[in-house]
Amino acid sequence: MKIGHLIAIFALAALPFCVAFALYYPDERHYTDGALQMVKGHGWLVPETANGGPRLEKPPLAYWLIAACYKIFGVNVFASRFPFLLAACGTIFLTFRLARKLTGKSETALLAAVVLASQPQFFLCAMRSIPDALLVFFVTLSAFGFLRLMVFEEFSAGAFLMAYGGATGAALSKGLLGLLIIVFAWAFCLAKSRNWRAVNKLIHWPIFLVTMVLAAAWFVYIFCKMPEIAWRQFFGDQVTGNMHGHFWSPILRVPLFAGILLLNFLPWSATAIEFLFRRKTLENGNISAAGGNFILAWTMILILGFSLGANVSLRYLLPATPLMAILFADILMRAETFQLILSGGRLLKIALSLLAIAAIIVLYAGSQWPLPVFLPYTVCGLIIACVVALSVAVARKKSFALEALGVSILAAWLLAFFAIMPVAFPDRAQQIAATLRQNEISSKRPLLLIGDLKLASRLRVTLGKDWTVMQTNWLPKDLSQYNAVLISDWNLHLLGETGWKTQIAAASPAPPSFRKLVNAILSRHLPQALAPDSDKMILATRL
Repeated sequence: MKIGHLIAIFALAALPFCVAFALYYPDERHYTDGALQMVKGHGWLVPETANGGPRLEKPPLAYWLIAACYKIFGVNVFASRFPFLLAACGTIFLTFRLARKLTGKSETALLAAVVLASQPQFFLCAMRSIPDALLVFFVTLSAFGFLRLMVFEEFSAGAFLMAYGGATGAALSKGLLGLLIIVFAWAFCLAKSRNWRAVNKLIHWPIFLVTMVLAAAWFVYIFCKMPEIAWRQFFGDQVTGNMHGHFWSPILRVPLFAGILLLNFLPWSATAIEFLFRRKTLENGNISAAGGNFILAWTMILILGFSLGANVSLRYLLPATPLMAILFADILMRAETFQLILSGGRLLKIALSLLAIAAIIVLYAGSQWPLPVFLPYTVCGLIIACVVALSVAVARKKSFALEALGVSILAAWLLAFFAIMPVAFPDRAQQIAATLRQNEISSKRPLLLIGDLKLASRLRVTLGKDWTVMQTNWLPKDLSQYNAVLISDWNLHLLGETGWKTQIAAASPAPPSFRKLVNAILSRHLPQALAPDSDKMILATRL
């Protein structure tokens, strides 16, 4: 397998999630709503909420990319998520190139890319309209540049552009973390050489000044234009809103975040830990001491920084994920000659057995729904492909087994999509859009949605820029400007009994208990068990 094949497999596994609102993340609404405001002509320099107020918690790069895709592809789900899928694919390629640079081996580099592609938080960030994928790409690009400068002493314009251009992109994606990678690289170089002249070698002044001006221009603009709002929103989100833990927080949070990191890298971390625990020699891998220390120090800085806050999230350590994937790949390649309980070949057999069982369950459950015939054939084809991958991996070296293991994890995501498809699609936004079209509701007047913020945002993307979807938590007294209102069925009585025609616009399946779910699958009554009778959205139109 080549890196191009892996990127194509990753993109194909993520693509179904990118064309529909599957695994929707609540923060996506901020960026899709802001991009829609830009497309509607509300200005590109100050991101806005759906209600027209400034939202300065995050820099504008994610908004700009989504808005640009809306201009090119039209307003739809794929356009909302395409920039982040592209950034994730670029990060996989960067990880491959950096791993090959650090280790000198294409096999290790490909394995590092496989480890990264199969990491669940990285896969999730590739299909969500939030800046995480951009941040990871640009931080990896910057780290690549600094490692070229410090480890390989390649003082070329390209290395400087990667180091400081990547930091600029990271700053415009998510803020202060873009500056942190620069400060960290300088501090690491100083600690390594104990000489200020070595730090000075890391600075190409023309490139440094140009990139810093680009990074700072937007921040200078918003702090000059609206200083009070910018200070409250941006620094509140970046500093004061996060760093409000106790001084003893790291005592508990550092082990917690380290555990989260290892958990996210399963099953690779299990094999690596077993190897490091059982090895009888102290031989080093192919990564130089400086490169390995850079990776570990950067990861530790992120862990320490986030441990000072009160919030814990599985995705906080994403900026360290590509570099840690390289480190894990190097350890796994060294473990190739060891007889391990959690060897790559054994893990592959376990993973494919579980995948085959899951595929059979999905095939059996999916056959109960009136779906197109391609679903059973797709699932069966997936099982056959995995069996072939197992046969090839067993017949070859363990490194091939590890590559096949990574591909099987990506196949599991595709299988998960087919598993949720009968229940999750069409989602409520698609159902509402279809109902509006059937009733020939005009887009000239705003549509009012009472309640769900996330649904309102998804509906704006589904309907397109010609619609105005207003959202409130409570029914306003004056409804004269609306000729259509979306309201939950349990609040329908608030509209009154006259003047409105009502119909069901969308319905969500009622989640049964686990026992009911299993019994429904076995008794072939799954559609009835998931009958959409618990959560309805009602469309009320004027008579």
